[in-house]
Amino acid sequence: MGKPIFLLFGGNQLNFGVLNKFQKKGYLVYVIDWNEHPQMTGDRHYRLDVKYAGPIIEALKRDGSWPDVKFGYTSIDLAVPALAEVHRALGLKTISDSGLENSSSKCRMTARWRELGLLNREARQYRHCEDSVFELSKRMDIIIKPDNSASSRGITIITRGTAGDEVRRAFEKAQAEASDRLVTVEEFVVGREYTVEMLGDADGHVSVYAVSRKTHTENAVRNKIAVKLHYNCEPDDLQRKIADYAVRCYKALGFSCSLGHLEILLKPDGTLSPVEIGARSSGCIASDLVDIVSGRDFLKDWFDVLNGGSVPDGLRPQSTRSSMFFFYDLPAGARIVRRCNLLDFTDEAVSSRFWDRSRLTEGYQVPLIGSDNERIGYEILEGPKSLMTVEYIKEAEQKMLEAMVGRQ
Repeated sequence: MGKPIFLLFGGNQLNFGVLNKFQKKGYLVYVIDWNEHPQMTGDRHYRLDVKYAGPIIEALKRDGSWPDVKFGYTSIDLAVPALAEVHRALGLKTISDSGLENSSSKCRMTARWRELGLLNREARQYRHCEDSVFELSKRMDIIIKPDNSASSRGITIITRGTAGDEVRRAFEKAQAEASDRLVTVEEFVVGREYTVEMLGDADGHVSVYAVSRKTHTENAVRNKIAVKLHYNCEPDDLQRKIADYAVRCYKALGFSCSLGHLEILLKPDGTLSPVEIGARSSGCIASDLVDIVSGRDFLKDWFDVLNGGSVPDGLRPQSTRSSMFFFYDLPAGARIVRRCNLLDFTDEAVSSRFWDRSRLTEGYQVPLIGSDNERIGYEILEGPKSLMTVEYIKEAEQKMLEAMVGRQ
């Protein structure tokens, strides 16, 4: 037997924390990515489609690596079924077939949540751009999105009263990104959005490891693209309220032995409504940000669950630390006049584990962005919860923007 092997489905740089964690643990990290030159290749790169387990297993067996493979991870919704199939082939516990079906379709998950009274907003699914789509757009702001896609592609926010031709174009854009050609049209609710990181075991127990307040950029083309995920920044009672509701959403879809990355809305009236869930986590969230606030090794706990381990119910005790996925959010069209970064304007108690500042150079002109992959840089922040508040980061960011692009 050789060194243990960990499979990373997707070579996007935002998975660097996962790669780094398992290499430090003594694993060889093999990256599965269809691109000829992915952003990360790990100890070995297999140029294979992450959506199909068969060729991946065959390649690992052909190379003699299969006996040393322990488990894998993905941040890609479309790769979750293939990863589950690999885990089954390794003899590990996996998410149920019904859970997989529900996780791979926004239409399925919203229908199930509506059936159980968890979805308190308008949401419909379509194969064709029917008259009722236009009728909805006349009555309310809506969001049109693919049933399944990656990196926030194909999503358009439509304000009430938008011309019919524009609504149709948004529908066609979403349908082009959906592999099943299904489109979800929902009431666009203004509220505070949160993400919830969960792990359930085979016996029906579900732990919530972290809750983040989510902020979207205004510098996008009618799309919702996250630029801040701030963990452990809210009072404990609010985090417990969100966690309890998130567990109900997780269980409603038949998830088990699975990670869960839920997006959820806190509406102005204080009620909660789920947006969507993935049977996965996301890059540095899973490797670092959750660990900082929960005091746990999130991915190790998942590996234990895959091997028959259990988790306690409810919100895990939160540490005295806060963490944040901070993406640089600069005004579209602005030009950088001074090279600097957020940490130039924060206390030394706030630090960054990983970052990408490669485009924060003098003369760089900021574009409008259309998907997650077009964001221009990031920091993986941590600091004392008492210091690293939402207001503190906003103030530091404003000082940075004034210096970087001359924003007043």
